[in-house]
Amino acid sequence: MLKVISRSTFDLQVVLDTLLNSAARLCEADHSFIFLRQGDVYRCASGSGDIPEWIEYLKQQTIAPGRGTVAARAVLEGRTIHIPDVLADPEYTFLEAQRRGRYRTALGVPLLREGTPIGVMVLTPPTVRPFDANHIALVNTFADQAVIAIENVRLFETEQQRRRELSESLEQQTATSEVLRVISSSPTNVQPVFDSIAESAVRLCDGQFSFVLRFDGKVMDFASSYGLSAEGLDAFRSMMPMPAGEDTTSGRAILRRAVVEIPDVEADKAYGAQARGLARTVTYRSILAVPLLHEGNPIGTIAVARANTGSFPERQIALLQAFADQAVIAIRNVRLFDEVQARSRHRANSPAP
Repeated sequence: MLKVISRSTFDLQVVLDTLLNSAARLCEADHSFIFLRQGDVYRCASGSGDIPEWIEYLKQQTIAPGRGTVAARAVLEGRTIHIPDVLADPEYTFLEAQRRGRYRTALGVPLLREGTPIGVMVLTPPTVRPFDANHIALVNTFADQAVIAIENVRLFETEQQRRRELSESLEQQTATSEVLRVISSSPTNVQPVFDSIAESAVRLCDGQFSFVLRFDGKVMDFASSYGLSAEGLDAFRSMMPMPAGEDTTSGRAILRRAVVEIPDVEADKAYGAQARGLARTVTYRSILAVPLLHEGNPIGTIAVARANTGSFPERQIALLQAFADQAVIAIRNVRLFDEVQARSRHRANSPAP
């Protein structure tokens, strides 16, 4: 078993299945199960035996700590529970499972991590056949090994998640630095900044496509996009310019001066017919828009759309807000440059005193 655990760091199911098969064989039990904790209840994660429909039935059930089943009783008391005959036990109420599995004796051993149940192993022979002390000790050993395997997988997944987060953070920092580099190298032209932001937004927000819009106080107009097909880009540009309204995500972001997210455009009743038509043309379902705000006033938006429904993670929303701030800096830089150039031209054309 330890060899299986060491070889299956990434696959808990292999370990659980091997544990159950070994426990059932060595303890002469026709069926064995492992229930794992999910929140406040326990669900069957693996089962061994020759009644597959019963195993599937158990996988659809939830077990809460209590007295009605051997599993519930084991996690409630945090100790091994042995019921020689479930039909003779006045507290046993899981009779539909007993009818389907045709078992009589039941043994439940909790999987304890630092004294807290994280699961339970259950063995059920088909007749009244109480387990002896050696069998119970063996199942307790298997339970300890199951805890080791579960903890190994948890630690591995935690480490993988940490690495993913570090990698995402590095990617975001790199993208932010790249946009700042583009800003510094394009003081007279905001277009490269918009293009860089649109591309980075798609890549780092798992987007299908993204776009940047300018807003002059009355209408929104196209500034940049990335990820749209030629057909989608033509359809999108044909909608511009358009007023900022509640019928589009960008319009809402501008009017509300706040981040706007639509997890499912097909379920959003206020989403306009024109925008819905675009969504069906390029097959996106969720969209996020962040306003570009200068001194509290909207001057545009950045939006990212995805093919699937659902909300955007907070880290992606924060990243898009950072891009919006950078876009505002770029726009402001170009405006200041243009103003300086205009003043210079005015002085050059003014008659000498």
